[in-house]
Amino acid sequence: MRYAVVLLLGACLVPHGVAGAQNPDLPYADRIDQWILDLKSDDLLDRWYAAYALGQAGPAAAAAVEPLMGILANLGGHEYVRGTAAWALGRIGTQAEQAMPLLIETLDSAHISVRRNSPRALGAIGAPAAAPAVPRLLGLLSDRDPEVRANAAMALWQIERHERAIPALTAMLAGPRAGVYEAAVAFGQLEAVPEQAVLEALVGTFTHRDPAVRQAAARSAGAFGEAALPAMQQALGSEHTEARQAALEALGWVGRSAVGVVMTALKDPSPAVRRTAAQTLGRLGTDALEAEQALVAALDDPNAEVRKAVAWAIRRVRG
Repeated sequence: MRYAVVLLLGACLVPHGVAGAQNPDLPYADRIDQWILDLKSDDLLDRWYAAYALGQAGPAAAAAVEPLMGILANLGGHEYVRGTAAWALGRIGTQAEQAMPLLIETLDSAHISVRRNSPRALGAIGAPAAAPAVPRLLGLLSDRDPEVRANAAMALWQIERHERAIPALTAMLAGPRAGVYEAAVAFGQLEAVPEQAVLEALVGTFTHRDPAVRQAAARSAGAFGEAALPAMQQALGSEHTEARQAALEALGWVGRSAVGVVMTALKDPSPAVRRTAAQTLGRLGTDALEAEQALVAALDDPNAEVRKAVAWAIRRVRG
């Protein structure tokens, strides 16, 4: 299951009990109060939406800590509502430190959504309050669920830069299909990681058969900024079309400093890569204005799809 699927479940629905709480004319503090009340609603979607909305509010929802703890502590409660309550506590951050013992206790929950989100919350709240969770989080590195393993590794890194966190995630990247996506996403959410080792591991997934994995790895690689440029330039020399496309997507997240490298791919032998290069420059918008002349020259590309992407990119870089 992809990250945040549980949290986004039903996001397109508007539960009837919280319609007033979503009223943009209602003061934000009053909406938070309403969401706290909705945690006790008899309607499942009302409770789920309230927990989700409070998590989105972040530290501003500090008053919701105890009610959210009540939701999480209810072993008979709905799995997704409990899991979202755990996630929300993490989003509230250090003001939810009183929930630490409960979050640690729920690391072994039979509800998979809870077991996935409690590590995320512990990592988000961080040290020193979450330090007692480390031994239990280490145990979750061998959990049967890949998302639990990835979230536990992230939490270990966020709490104390634990030496087993990065190796656990890189092993997932190199492992079987289950867990590769989760690890690729996780690396994009961590700070102060060993850049070259992680980038090398991410580039190794650029030829993965699942396009979602390639996209997640590209975005996480792009999150390294200019530090990712050498690795992406090397990936652009790969014999695999998918790897070159993934490198270009990553460069799109790097920003203006990547424009020169992306421009070179407008002459790639593969039409798919040339199209991706044009699309990347277009997404960069006016930051890629220096590529305008190269894009105009590419309007003569023999491939119609490339020409279409180039024309769109020219409009974008010109603002």
